[in-house]
Amino acid sequence: MDLREQIEGIALVDNHAHPVEPLSAETVRESFAGYFTEGDLSPRHARQTLNYRAALDLLDERFEGKTEDELLSRRAAVDLESYSRDLIDGTNTEKILVDDGFPDTSPDDFRTYTTAAVHPLLRIEPVLEELLDRHDSFAGVERAFEDAIDDALADDYVGLKTIVAYRSGLAVGNPDRSEASTAFSAVKNGWSGRISDPTVLDYFVHRASALAAERAVPIQFHTGFGDSDAHPRRVDPTHLSDFIVQHPSTKVVLLHAGYPYVRESGYVASTFDNVYLDLSLAIPFVQHGCERVIESAFELVPTTKVLYGSDACSVPERYVLAERRTRDALATVLENLVADGFVNEAYAATVARNVLRGNAERLYDL
Repeated sequence: MDLREQIEGIALVDNHAHPVEPLSAETVRESFAGYFTEGDLSPRHARQTLNYRAALDLLDERFEGKTEDELLSRRAAVDLESYSRDLIDGTNTEKILVDDGFPDTSPDDFRTYTTAAVHPLLRIEPVLEELLDRHDSFAGVERAFEDAIDDALADDYVGLKTIVAYRSGLAVGNPDRSEASTAFSAVKNGWSGRISDPTVLDYFVHRASALAAERAVPIQFHTGFGDSDAHPRRVDPTHLSDFIVQHPSTKVVLLHAGYPYVRESGYVASTFDNVYLDLSLAIPFVQHGCERVIESAFELVPTTKVLYGSDACSVPERYVLAERRTRDALATVLENLVADGFVNEAYAATVARNVLRGNAERLYDL
């Protein structure tokens, strides 16, 4: 069996994804393309991304429609539970780590859409916002925040996730408790339901990271591109360097390869022993650039610290696109490394198994 065939046969551990959610027929027919972009693109532009064209090719495999409208109409009529199980099962994904913060489908409910084992990740910002709704005192929120994390990890949660990159950026400061308490009072007085104050956010990101170290679980950071509120200047993973130095015992996962800051992400992951690099979202969204993402990651990052992820969200087709592009791009990169004499085929096969499942199994103790 050659290297590519071996890679095709590896059962995946998806270290970062989101649940599938029911969509109205109207949403599928009119706005389906938006689920294959990360920006606020109009449908006219979203339909012209290479990632969406790949999604249409997938629909054509399933439904053999003659036009885009026909394909979308057939997609809108599927039984989502069986359709989703069929697609995700077809990727040979064995375990999925699911961010519980988006969409509204809970990790428990997501289990009806896949036969893969589902392991939830606790997104900390919604927890904090819920506690701000319920508690008037800073001390009360602190206690309840720690209890919420403990309760989740005592259940079946395997890690934490933060979207501080979206809210105030990755240059996480280190406010003391007094500063955070003062900022909390101001936030509470003008509470809108969404936390964006950098002092409060930074304080609780530090608390979450300390708790992650104590409980021996990783914390995932959104890095790089995303929705329009992820400002390009604030999502560069190098901004996390000071924070990482302050938490040497916390296992930190840089999500999405920090795209477009892939080399910068590689620099951080290769410098700090406790930092890992996830490939999700960048693959498959960059489509013909997927090989370059993996090549850039492998320039410096130990291959034992690179993780497969799909960041699939809302629609099951994204699980398929991520799986296909990752397997193909990884096989191409490793074949080239073998051909150029950097590694032998046996080592390349070990790298593939580590990236696609082994690294995540060890990191999250699955």
